[in-house]
Amino acid sequence: MKKVIYTLLILVLINCSTEKESNPLNSDALIHKTFTKNEIKDLQKILDFFNSEICKSAQENIDDCYLNYCSRIGNEVKKHGMYKTHIDFKKQYEVYKQINSNTFNEIWLIQQSLPIRERKDTLKYLGFNHSGKYIHFLNEYGKENKAVKDYVNNFNIASDLGPSMISQVIMNYETFQIENIKSKLLIAIHYLTLNDQNLRKEKY
Repeated sequence: MKKVIYTLLILVLINCSTEKESNPLNSDALIHKTFTKNEIKDLQKILDFFNSEICKSAQENIDDCYLNYCSRIGNEVKKHGMYKTHIDFKKQYEVYKQINSNTFNEIWLIQQSLPIRERKDTLKYLGFNHSGKYIHFLNEYGKENKAVKDYVNNFNIASDLGPSMISQVIMNYETFQIENIKSKLLIAIHYLTLNDQNLRKEKY
């Protein structure tokens, strides 16, 4: 009987651990306070997709995935003066369809990219929603993380994901304390936004 109880206890603990690992965003107090349960589920889908794009295998340590990914982009910039996000945009676009439009709008807005140089069309351009919950979340997170505070302050000044924010993540990614799940969410949304800006070619 004791063996049965012991086995059941182990199974319960394993199950709890698995649930926590599969939905780590829900375990963070600030994220839980800022977003609804359904929004957190959608954010988890976004984060899971990004994780699958930057990790070579499910066994790879997630912190190492983020550090290696950010380091890779930094090295590309130093070597070539530019970088690629290495994210499949077609798959990313499919993820958008899997999340509620309200969640999408709490993070992003579709804006207009006006014609420039040889391009004559006005295109759709993805930017952060200044009044959305995501920016509110970053402002709150910035109270405990200086790198995040600098990042979101630059956005609040420019109302756009500008060069200073891009440069900060490339050159000083380690200051964001990537081991924190909130910072992982920031890094993921940051590079997914840039990937969308670089590869989306839809007319407005």
